[in-house]
Amino acid sequence: MSVTWKSFRVGAEEGDWEPASYNIRTDDGQEYGRWRRVLRKHPHGLTVISRYKAPPGKAWKIIGKASELGEEVYIMEGAYYDAQGRILAGPGTFMFNAPGARHGGISRDLTLYIHCCSGESDEIISIELIDFEPKATASESGERGVTRRAT
Repeated sequence: MSVTWKSFRVGAEEGDWEPASYNIRTDDGQEYGRWRRVLRKHPHGLTVISRYKAPPGKAWKIIGKASELGEEVYIMEGAYYDAQGRILAGPGTFMFNAPGARHGGISRDLTLYIHCCSGESDEIISIELIDFEPKATASESGERGVTRRAT
């Protein structure tokens, strides 16, 4: 298959933010969930910015399965937490989820840059809105830098 490659740019105000099907609206009219902005869709990769926001006192617990060529994730803002409210990964952390790897975490207010290497999004295994209070926020913990894990 012959592929034609073209350079392009997406400006800061270009592109729509697509809401997830699981988004909720609270009594005060505020919407919570995930919004995704597609930067590039190609057979050799899907590149998106994803924003997650949970209501006060809550968090999203999302588990996925990486697509056939895996995915690269960079945390731009916010953090992933463990069940005890401790930060597992914060801003500046890069992660590679190997093909077929189950992955995910707990998040309240998170922005990710994601590149799905196969051009397809990962499979969602489960999504839960849980009661949650973190022990610290990413900005309070000083979490920066790159976390390296071999899998």
